[in-house]
Amino acid sequence: MTQPETPQKSVNPWTIWIPIILIMLGGVVFYNYLVQQSLKRDKDRPPYLGRLENDLELVERSGRTVHLSELKGKIIIAGYVYTRCPRGCALVVSKMKKLHDEFGGSPGLQFLSFTVDPDDTPQVLSEFATRFGIKENDWWFVNGPKDAVRSYLTFQFKFSGVKEVPEAERFNPDDKYIHDMKVALVDHKGNIRGHYDIANVDPEYENFWSERVRRDLRVLIDEQKAGK
Repeated sequence: MTQPETPQKSVNPWTIWIPIILIMLGGVVFYNYLVQQSLKRDKDRPPYLGRLENDLELVERSGRTVHLSELKGKIIIAGYVYTRCPRGCALVVSKMKKLHDEFGGSPGLQFLSFTVDPDDTPQVLSEFATRFGIKENDWWFVNGPKDAVRSYLTFQFKFSGVKEVPEAERFNPDDKYIHDMKVALVDHKGNIRGHYDIANVDPEYENFWSERVRRDLRVLIDEQKAGK
């Protein structure tokens, strides 16, 4: 006698599609998370403003002839200075000194102070640095041919150009130059990544730029360590 066939249960298609849909939604959410994280990292990274393409020969406060190419692979913090400046150079150096106290000592980081005054000899620069307690070799105070140095700082570092103060407008006989009071941050690949007004006379702006340069410097140190 033939047994009656057992009726086949119909499969609800949602039992198949719901897991698939959930997996797809999970993938979309995860992808969006990765995109957001990537955008956040890019937002936190300082921009690219230019690049140090050429070398420059200078004389350091030690009297040694140096080349910027010696700093290849290092992060650079650079600024203008001249030793008899009555307009705020000492403040710029003191702000850089705080950065040096916090971040200095790393073989991958170099501080640079370019004088705009041809009369700043190595001995004068050395005495100036000593007044700020700066003795380390990871901070160069340098001078060189006036036109070459000013051109390099304007067209390579992207600083504002140096202006000579007419004699009738000077505060005193030493008030000879007006120059950019910002510092520049250069990554280990030679890219200009920021200019920071850390000596701004407005405390609110000064605080903003001081925090900003520290944040960006940490980012560049991380990039340097990661080989990016």
